[in-house]
Amino acid sequence: MPRRLTRKRVFTRVSFFTLIAASVHAAILPDTIGQWQKGATGPAKPVNAKVWQEYGLQDSESTTYSNAGKTAGVTAYRFNDATGALAAYDQARPADAKPCGTPPSLCASNAADEVDAVGNYVFIFSNYHPKPEELNHLVGEAPRYSQSPLPTLPKYLPAGVEANSERYIEGPDSLSAFAPQISPSTAAFHFNPEAEVAKYGTPGKESTLVLFNYPTMEMARNRLPEFQKVPGAVVKRSGPLVAVVLNPSSPDDAERILSRVKYQAEVTQSEHVPTAKDNPVNLFWNIIILCLILAGICLLGGLMVGGLRLIFQRGGASGDGDDMISLHISGPRSL
Repeated sequence: MPRRLTRKRVFTRVSFFTLIAASVHAAILPDTIGQWQKGATGPAKPVNAKVWQEYGLQDSESTTYSNAGKTAGVTAYRFNDATGALAAYDQARPADAKPCGTPPSLCASNAADEVDAVGNYVFIFSNYHPKPEELNHLVGEAPRYSQSPLPTLPKYLPAGVEANSERYIEGPDSLSAFAPQISPSTAAFHFNPEAEVAKYGTPGKESTLVLFNYPTMEMARNRLPEFQKVPGAVVKRSGPLVAVVLNPSSPDDAERILSRVKYQAEVTQSEHVPTAKDNPVNLFWNIIILCLILAGICLLGGLMVGGLRLIFQRGGASGDGDDMISLHISGPRSL
């Protein structure tokens, strides 16, 4: 009879394998970065666990690297795609951070720390600003790294955004965190919209803009009346975009912001990339090769047939039926 496992044994085995899986799964950062040596590791705490789970957080790791008496903290977060990494990057930036790279690079830093978003990863450096080759090494060693296009929604934000005030919305949790005045039913996330929050104005006279992007213009048109029911909101639609200014400092400020929200459709045409098939020299060369192959096949077939006939004759074959029969019907016939 099979041996029964007690609850204690089952719990012990499950805990053991869970611990092993967790330790293997959390290995994100490399053991060395140049001369920097990796220290003790552990899972990183997200800035907002509930919101970051909505962003698609998969795994994280935090550690301290040391080199010649110096230490630097490094934290890595892996997301499902680049959109989730962008959303987390917006929230992880220090309030006084400034861009430290050229667009479309996502890099922000202050005097002590730096935050970088590369592909589906977000890296946070404490008390250190990495060199480009060090960051490239981290990305090259990162497991399950993927690169995908960034969302186009941020480019529709009007100019004049308050520094580091942008926040990305992908679902009800991030909506309640950054724009609680708007209900999830109003946004209708079953239509798969995405939104971005940004602040405009000066402290004490700030206006909050929430820009929604729907898959189609018809969806945005149908949701417009629902957004107009939000108390104190000024709303405008432009194409598939729905712009909502919440609690504006004045009606004029709201109109100034909304007037600069303009959707512009872009049509991209796929460009033909020449290949070896488009080269006429390559075409003629392939024809010559094909002719040589066919000639070789014919020559090989002739040698095989001739060789078989020679073998049969040497083997005593009579060869009857092989002689040519001539009927001599070309000349005139006499009666």
